[in-house]
Amino acid sequence: MALTKNPNRQEVLVATCDFVFGDLVSGVFAPMIDLPLNAVVIDGALFVTTLFNSATTDQFSIGDKVGIAAASVSTYAALTADITAVGRAALAIATGVKVTAGDTTVGVVWTGVGGGITAGVGRLVIEYMIEGNSEGTYEH
Repeated sequence: MALTKNPNRQEVLVATCDFVFGDLVSGVFAPMIDLPLNAVVIDGALFVTTLFNSATTDQFSIGDKVGIAAASVSTYAALTADITAVGRAALAIATGVKVTAGDTTVGVVWTGVGGGITAGVGRLVIEYMIEGNSEGTYEH
């Protein structure tokens, strides 16, 4: 069987959500970006522009959650990293999974230990494509 080249092309879509420490509750999923049906996440990052300053530690998990009403840190499947410097957080985002439900939301779970937080600013960035979508063609 011969391989058939796909001439369809599309732009990478980027969604962002800015947040501050007051937008988050420790241990609770914060929904930030809704993804359309057939979206495939190809990259993403969490950027910290002002350090979160809980008395002991601050950690973030990022990922998707279908049906966010019952989402919490205990039901949330994602990677966790300590946030110890400004810039891109040292954690990966799950990629390559196709959205098959219309209520899929990407967000964060922040866990602050020790209380007393008075600062923290970040941005979640998700890059995705929509499977089957075409904005143009390229034929050689």
